[in-house]
Amino acid sequence: MKIRQKNTSIEAPQSTNALKVMVILAGILILFPIISAATELTFGFNTEFDLKRPCFNNGSFCSAATECNITITDPNGNVIVDNQLMTNQVSFHNYTVSSALNNQLGIHPSYMSCNDSGLGGGDTFEIEITADGRSSSIFPTQFVIMLLGFALIGFGLSRERMRLFKHVGSILVFIMGVLTLYPGYSLINYSTLLGKGLGFACIGLGFYFLIEDGFSRDEQTESFQSKNEEYEEDDGRIHE
Repeated sequence: MKIRQKNTSIEAPQSTNALKVMVILAGILILFPIISAATELTFGFNTEFDLKRPCFNNGSFCSAATECNITITDPNGNVIVDNQLMTNQVSFHNYTVSSALNNQLGIHPSYMSCNDSGLGGGDTFEIEITADGRSSSIFPTQFVIMLLGFALIGFGLSRERMRLFKHVGSILVFIMGVLTLYPGYSLINYSTLLGKGLGFACIGLGFYFLIEDGFSRDEQTESFQSKNEEYEEDDGRIHE
C-alpha cells in the first residue's frame, strides 16, 4: 500500500503539469495571429473560374469596340493563358479559365492589355490559387487543430486514466491528415510535397497512437492478469 501511495503522489503532479502545458499551448494557439496574404483575386484549385476585369478610358468605361487580351502565367513562369481575347461586357471584360489549366497552387502573375479606338493601355495584377478558394494564411486554422490533437495525445499519454484524451487527439490528427491531402487548405494539398508529407505523417501518427495500446506489452500483461483475477474470483464464488 505504501508503494502505491507513493506512485500516486508522483503521478498527480505530472498530470497537473501536463494539463497546465496543454492549457498554455491552447491559449497561445488561440491568440496566435492568423496572417493572410493580401491578394486581389483568389480562386479554388482545380476548378473553372470566370476572370472579370474593368476597363476605363479617361475616367469612363471603355467603348463597346474595345478589345482586351489576357495573359496568365503560373508560379513557375509558364504561360497557361497566352494573350487570349476577353469578352467585352462594356463595364468589364471577362475570360473563363478552365479547370484543366487551373492545376497549380500559388500566385499567378497576369497581364491585361486593351485597345480602345487606337488608344492602348494595360493592367498588371496577380491571381492566387489556393486549395480551398480562400486567401492563403501563413498559419492556417487547420494547424491549430493539428497541434491541439497532438497536445491531447501528450496529455493522454501522461496518465493512464486520461487515455480517452489520447484517443480523441489521435482521431483529430488522423482526420486532419486526410483533409490536408484532399481537399487541402491555403497553399497545401496533395499536389505539393509539403501537403503529401504533412498529410501522410498525420495519418500515420494518428493511426499509430489510436491503436498502439494493442501493441503495448505492459497493457497486454495487465489485461491478462486482470482477466485471470476475475476468473479466479468467479471460480471461487461458484465453489462456495
